Amino acid sequence: MKIALVGATGNVAGRALAQLVQAGAQTVALVRHPEKLPESLRARVHVEQGDLEDGAFVVRATRGADALLWLTPTTFSAADFRAYTLGLARNAAQALQQNGIQRVVFVSSHGADRSGLGQVSFAGEVEKILEAVAPHTVSLRSAGFMENLFASVGTLKQGQLFTLLPPDKKYPLVATRDVGDVAARWLRDSTWTGHHLRGVHGPEDLSAQDLADILGRVLGRPVRCQQVPQDSVRDAFLERGASPSVADGYFHMFRSFAHKDYQPTEPRTAETTTPTTFETFVRESLSPRLQ
Repeated sequence: MKIALVGATGNVAGRALAQLVQAGAQTVALVRHPEKLPESLRARVHVEQGDLEDGAFVVRATRGADALLWLTPTTFSAADFRAYTLGLARNAAQALQQNGIQRVVFVSSHGADRSGLGQVSFAGEVEKILEAVAPHTVSLRSAGFMENLFASVGTLKQGQLFTLLPPDKKYPLVATRDVGDVAARWLRDSTWTGHHLRGVHGPEDLSAQDLADILGRVLGRPVRCQQVPQDSVRDAFLERGASPSVADGYFHMFRSFAHKDYQPTEPRTAETTTPTTFETFVRESLSPRLQ
């Protein structure tokens, strides 16, 4: 069984790749920068270097694959965020059709079934594109990533956790390694059929205040949670180099998630609950960056 993966230099697909290699699977990684792959993996993975915006590359690189892990790489530069996302998805669809790839695991997001949520809604459109051409698909509707807090290291060092969401509203939160593990299990299994939607929710729902309390306990110093205006999202992303289209996409996402009635469509179950707690994440991954 040959498994192709995109985004293997990132957290989710990188974890899935490591799990697959450890299990002895034949893998091919589609990457722009092979040097970013861990040295321990490079010799055990077939590497295809290229750009996912090049449809011919995607077709060539996935030839002979039985399964594909697909995700939309993070971008700040896209002039049209939706066009970028769907353009990549159509390249994937072309490869699926031409190469007869049977199974696709797509890293999606909770909220992908709704409109008006920026790139989250775009992910819902990608789900449909993939389902239309592949016989068997699963869309992993993931919770927010714990690793997103890496972008807040500067303010966390000052004892501040800024949030765009209501401080007391609980949301699912997941470690990317757990999403990668779930993806790897689906990719290794050649028996499932049909089209599936699966939540990946982390171990528990947490509010921003919960996060601040856990951070304070682990770090041994107080962390204050403060909500900031939603309108500040656009400016924050523009200041970080995002295009206006990308900044708008994040604004619409956060605005929708902050609504008092918003809850993920997929219910939390034993199957959607993953093991890495936020406290474990802070101790193992975030705390070393805050020293």
